[in-house]
Amino acid sequence: MHTLNPMMRRSLVWGAALTAALLMSAGCSGTPGRSPTDTTPSSEVSRVTGTPNGPFTLGRGQGFDTSGAFLSITTCDSPHDYSPGLTFANVPLGTAQLALSMVDLQNNKIHWLQIDIPATAPGLQTHTLTPGARELLNDFGEATYDGPCPPAGHTHRYRLTLYALKAPLPKSFGEHSSPRASLSDIQSRSAATAVLVAPYTRH
Repeated sequence: MHTLNPMMRRSLVWGAALTAALLMSAGCSGTPGRSPTDTTPSSEVSRVTGTPNGPFTLGRGQGFDTSGAFLSITTCDSPHDYSPGLTFANVPLGTAQLALSMVDLQNNKIHWLQIDIPATAPGLQTHTLTPGARELLNDFGEATYDGPCPPAGHTHRYRLTLYALKAPLPKSFGEHSSPRASLSDIQSRSAATAVLVAPYTRH
């Protein structure tokens, strides 16, 4: 378990460490770190007005290797445990907000719940909370990202799901709910989903 407040933990060391680690492991440049001021929910809703040119898609950004697996810097094997970058494509017409979940397919644990993502966002940057978005409690008791952490010598697969919501979530959404109840509620409100599955092996 982390001993620091999750947002403090994320903002202490994001800069040089993230850039160096991603350059060494994936040949990518770093991205800005999380800021505690980024957690204020947005009062504005920007709906998608353009017609999609293809299927609703969730893709890999920084934080994955060339095989599609999580890099160690995005897992419990790193003291940073940075959230990965993701890309969004062809968000359905009329979407008001996006939400995201990450679930371990081997034990069904919820590692990440993020809501209030602007519908017009092109994706999520590594180790960055998009302005207006917020994170809900996960199954580790933290309102943050907790990366893959299978037992040593094992491979687990993690399903990341992007939800297109036709109406904004209430400002108090998830404040008094368990992670499972919050995820179930998000799923019930979703008009469309895009899914990405990525593995991680601990050595």
